[in-house]
Amino acid sequence: LQTSLQQAGAKVVLFPLLEIVPLQNSQLKNIQSYDLLIFVSPNAVQQALKWLNITDFKKIKTAAVGKKTATLLAKSGITPDVYPKQYFNSEALLAMPDLQPDVIKGQRIAIIRGEGGRNMLRDTLQERGASVANINIYQRRCPQKNANLLKQHWQRGELDIIMLTSASSVANLFMLADSDKEKSGWLNQINLLLGSERMKQALPDNYQGELLIADDPSDETLIEKLLTYG
Repeated sequence: LQTSLQQAGAKVVLFPLLEIVPLQNSQLKNIQSYDLLIFVSPNAVQQALKWLNITDFKKIKTAAVGKKTATLLAKSGITPDVYPKQYFNSEALLAMPDLQPDVIKGQRIAIIRGEGGRNMLRDTLQERGASVANINIYQRRCPQKNANLLKQHWQRGELDIIMLTSASSVANLFMLADSDKEKSGWLNQINLLLGSERMKQALPDNYQGELLIADDPSDETLIEKLLTYG
């Protein structure tokens, strides 16, 4: 994403708001008892493969929430059976024929994900008759102590827009800014580009800045949305 933005002429400031911390989950030992594994992110794939072998996937169908996750599975030697071709989110995955009630009723499904993720995917699949387990194999942590770097760029007139690709990143950004003695009011002066409509839920109620909302958080969609800015 950084390279693509720079090639398009943008000046990019890297400011990671998420750090992935591995978790060992004993449920992974029983992975072959499931009919379908759903990976919610590239991080889920990377962390799972630290504990599992490619042979563990031979008799199990796999699904990916998004294009990046599906691509990483394929590069790892695991051909994903199900993944949405656009709108890379849980809603798009749930709309696919392979996950309808007449197909998954009675199946055992494991969702490979990070700790604290939303439960909509699990709850919907259970309503459709599947037996579903969330397997948390990583946790998210904020690697920054403050938002001073971003604020300084804004004060110098060097920051026009902040691009965010997850609800956790949105929450962490405002948490850091609110720790500033001047609070997060300066963020109202900067446009935010969010990777999905759902991420708006992580914004504080008093946020008054301008929002750009992409259809999904893929690199291509974010850049396409950014090109409409201004």
